[in-house]
Amino acid sequence: MEPVVKEIEQTRGEVFPVQADMRRYEDVEDMMQRAAERFGRIDVLINNAGGSFGHTLESLSPNGFDAVVRNNLNQVFYCCKAVRPIMVEQGGGRIINISSVAGLRATPGLGAYGAAKAGVVNLTETMAMEWASDGIFVNCIAPGLIQTEGTEEVLMPTPEIKRQFEEQIPVGRIGVPEDILNACLYLGTEASSYVTGETIKVSGGGTGRF
Repeated sequence: MEPVVKEIEQTRGEVFPVQADMRRYEDVEDMMQRAAERFGRIDVLINNAGGSFGHTLESLSPNGFDAVVRNNLNQVFYCCKAVRPIMVEQGGGRIINISSVAGLRATPGLGAYGAAKAGVVNLTETMAMEWASDGIFVNCIAPGLIQTEGTEEVLMPTPEIKRQFEEQIPVGRIGVPEDILNACLYLGTEASSYVTGETIKVSGGGTGRF
């Protein structure tokens, strides 16, 4: 957490770190309350936590399935539910849920992850419909392959493999975190004042696995 805090502070941003177990609703609710007390309101919530591991459905244990769904779907619901009363009281807000292109199509080797991310898309649409009258906009971003330390290590261990991925993406490059940030900036501002319940695919035009 410390390196992230320092990075934000170096850009003159204001940061209020809170340690919480996202798998526990009580922790999430406490985190939201503390953030609201610190800043006076919560205008934008971005649900970006998640993760998985490679597996076939045949080899995946029930506990493994539960863990993947809990880490990628449950905590999205927890955060949205905990922030809703705060946003209702202040007259509205914006929620951005991060799904994945794996939630939009079959992805062999990531069945539980894809199912959970598909759940995020559906949850987004339902929340948008139920909460629109409260002034809460709920949208979703489905990233394709994004270059991070984690994806480099697991998916692109060599320059040759990285080039193979790039050849599958119409724009000819792998995404970077700033590509997701730009989509968040759009959905988190008045620029998207007539957009709710939508899923924006940020994948460089990719139609394959990523």
